[in-house]
Amino acid sequence: MDMNILTDDNVELRATLYKANNPKAVVLINPGTATKTSYYLPFAKYLREHGFHVILWNYRGFCDSKTSHLKECHYQYSDIGRYDIPAAIDTAKRLFNDLPLYCVGHSAGGQQVGLAHNADQLDALIAVAVSAGYFSYMPLRYRLKANFFFRFLAPLSNKVFNYVPAKSFKLMEDLPAGFTEEWGAWCREKELFFSDKFYGKTIPLGTYKNFNVPTFVFTADDDEICTERNLHNFWKNVTSDRPIIFKRYSIGRGSDQSVGHFGYFRSKNTHIWQDILETINKVHHDKPLQTL
Repeated sequence: MDMNILTDDNVELRATLYKANNPKAVVLINPGTATKTSYYLPFAKYLREHGFHVILWNYRGFCDSKTSHLKECHYQYSDIGRYDIPAAIDTAKRLFNDLPLYCVGHSAGGQQVGLAHNADQLDALIAVAVSAGYFSYMPLRYRLKANFFFRFLAPLSNKVFNYVPAKSFKLMEDLPAGFTEEWGAWCREKELFFSDKFYGKTIPLGTYKNFNVPTFVFTADDDEICTERNLHNFWKNVTSDRPIIFKRYSIGRGSDQSVGHFGYFRSKNTHIWQDILETINKVHHDKPLQTL
């Protein structure tokens, strides 16, 4: 069922609700930055088959939520956490207030949950590939690619087109100018938006402090962005009364089970889907999870 999500700053986002028979809870899938919504569809259907209503949606300016030409937009990267995620949470709670609400957040979709003023309405966060994104802590090949994009292609495109036509270069979906500027600025800092440049300034003081949503972090050691140091530098800044539980997949070089930053939701890695499902089910049944 297609549906609309309206943010507090009056931006309309598009979503699709996949209804389960006799649902036990609702799962909100927050996508990664500039990632096609359809990429998460097989995973959404998998959760639906196991008894969960699923809301699959995307952020302002992307995929079905793209309602105007990006050169006319003044979106910021932090609008995802400031406006879009809160609106998605509010919509899910309004529609299914009697059901628990779980969030599977991929990359920025989990990273920015802590910016949402109503994040405490979540019954659990499954944070997939969520870390800082410091360029220098990425593998050399990916680091060069990221630096080329943020230090050359994006600034040049913003000057010429007033947006970044990334889709034309087969990199990702197209991006608003202000969006890439803030995103790139965050990734130049070891601790992302926890850096003194942003924290307490453009990022509210107290973000991710006393973040008492049960949180489970899934990562892979071949993830080009979510490296060990980037993982540490994000989560060391999150404080919670509850333990934050980590599962890191060890991937051998040349393995058929490669994950990278975008493989968690590919059908060849359904063992990850099974682990996420098991985690949600255990939280749902209030069983203690000491390890993953």
